Amino acid sequence: MSAPAGPTARAAWLHAALAVLLVALIVAFVPLGPGRPAAEIVLFGLGLAGVRVALRRHRTPLVVAWRGLGLGLAFFALSCVAEVVQLAGVAEGAAGAVESGFDIAAYAAMVVGALGVVRRGRRRRDRAAWIDTATLLLAAGLALLAMTGDRGSMTADVVELGVGTPLLTAVMLIVCVPLAMSRGGRSVTTMALFAAAVLTVVGYGGRLFVGTLRESAFLDPLPLLAVAALVLAARHPSVAAMGRRPESDQDAASSRVLGLGAALLISPALLILWTIGQGGTGYLLGAGSALLTGMALWRLTALNRDRERTRAALVSSEARLQLLLENAADVITIVDASGSIAYISPAVQSLLGRPPAYYLGRNAIDLADPRDQPRLRAAVAEAGSASDIESGVVDTDIRVQHASGGTRWVEMRISGRVDAVGIEGWVVNFREVTDRKLFEDELRRQAQTDPLTGLLNRAAFSDRLATATAAIDAAAPPAVLFVDVDDFKAVNDSLGHAAGDELLLAVAARLTADVRADDVVARLGGDEFAVLLSDADGERLRDVADRLLASLRAPMAIAGTTVSVTASIGGALGARGDTAERLLHAADTAMYRAKRSGKDSRSLLDALTR
Repeated sequence: MSAPAGPTARAAWLHAALAVLLVALIVAFVPLGPGRPAAEIVLFGLGLAGVRVALRRHRTPLVVAWRGLGLGLAFFALSCVAEVVQLAGVAEGAAGAVESGFDIAAYAAMVVGALGVVRRGRRRRDRAAWIDTATLLLAAGLALLAMTGDRGSMTADVVELGVGTPLLTAVMLIVCVPLAMSRGGRSVTTMALFAAAVLTVVGYGGRLFVGTLRESAFLDPLPLLAVAALVLAARHPSVAAMGRRPESDQDAASSRVLGLGAALLISPALLILWTIGQGGTGYLLGAGSALLTGMALWRLTALNRDRERTRAALVSSEARLQLLLENAADVITIVDASGSIAYISPAVQSLLGRPPAYYLGRNAIDLADPRDQPRLRAAVAEAGSASDIESGVVDTDIRVQHASGGTRWVEMRISGRVDAVGIEGWVVNFREVTDRKLFEDELRRQAQTDPLTGLLNRAAFSDRLATATAAIDAAAPPAVLFVDVDDFKAVNDSLGHAAGDELLLAVAARLTADVRADDVVARLGGDEFAVLLSDADGERLRDVADRLLASLRAPMAIAGTTVSVTASIGGALGARGDTAERLLHAADTAMYRAKRSGKDSRSLLDALTR
């Protein structure tokens, strides 16, 4: 039973729109008082539901980060409950303290979530991960110090402005900015998180300039809209990819450089916050800012060294690979998903006579000789249908076109369909095997032909006859003539075996000359020959037999003398149900009948006389 499908992107946008609508209703219709924080509890509930979807349905790898975010939303909801009690006039002092406590806990949970993003996929003993973690903690601590200074009271406004704003600023700069700007990790989820951080920081931090007015028409909705952005981030399917390892070391380095570069922005941010709200802690703040900047710069320098080492190793690896490809006898080709040649190694020039640049962008099938292109397409289709690269390997021999206009035989290996970084399609290797194919063709020819006359031998003739009798057309059946040279032994005995061979060559030439091009002439052995007539009938069988008898009677110049020979010919016309053996046996029987009747004659059988 298959698992249910996860929430779609469309559902994520709809739920985010619902959260935005709820914010609009709260701002427009819920007056200030206990009703406002009570309505905000519903909004935080939507955010918690979104976090649950990210963890349970989308199974995001950043479990710690999203649990911290969810815990922060839960604390904000509890803070709203305390605010309702306070505004209702019930235990105002205690409720206010509880509200501030929940707010501080919420901001702490946010920092924990940010640490979960910073340390994603890192080993516990990874020094770089510890330094990045320390950078975030130091930034958050200094931001708190810059805003709170020597204040003793912790009212709700002080918590929002003196604790929440600096902490969220640090989180936005060190975590959200790299997530949103990193090329390898950018998605709807990361952009929505960045938007949520910006809305929160502007909503709370803007009061530093506008004044601590919760009634501000512009600033008040912004933190609430941030919750709507969190709903989109959590429910969107791209949350499942958030936190996965980058596709390349370059993407990983770029993301970390962005994070450390954003950390450098903490120092000016701290100075602004301190200038606005604090005094008396300038020396400590300056020293901390210098330390923070130094740590970030040291990490940037280390990352740059790593990048240079990686680049040098890559250049060296590419040089070795290029050297191997330039000196390899085999041609290596990468064919993209559309069938075009994306890469071909330099060995192609020595094999096909043209430089690699000539073939780039051309259809790979066009390399093959037109006669072999259907076979190559079938091989590619077979390789592409395999479940993995190794099981999909297909070997085939085809002819490829040479720049001179001829062809070369190559042994080609086609990989299964490849879907990797930088390669989508097939990897093809081929090498020239022209000499081997010519040798195989010669062996095949020798196995099918008579070495003296060059005619087909008995085995090859049997194959042709089997094909002809596989499906006999009664209107135009095949026919066989069995030809035996009369008194051939006398020629051998009187003139020698060399003369006998000359005679057999002459007989073979006359038999071939007196039949059609699509008829088959073979030497079955000794002085026995056979002729396969295609599309025959009784009249054509008699005509050909008579023509062959007359041709063989004509004198022949053999071994410096003139020789006249005759032949006995037996013929049989095929019928439905005949096999190759049966039809040849009938012709052989008819030949012996002709020989018994006095030689130099023919005996022909049709379907009725057999």
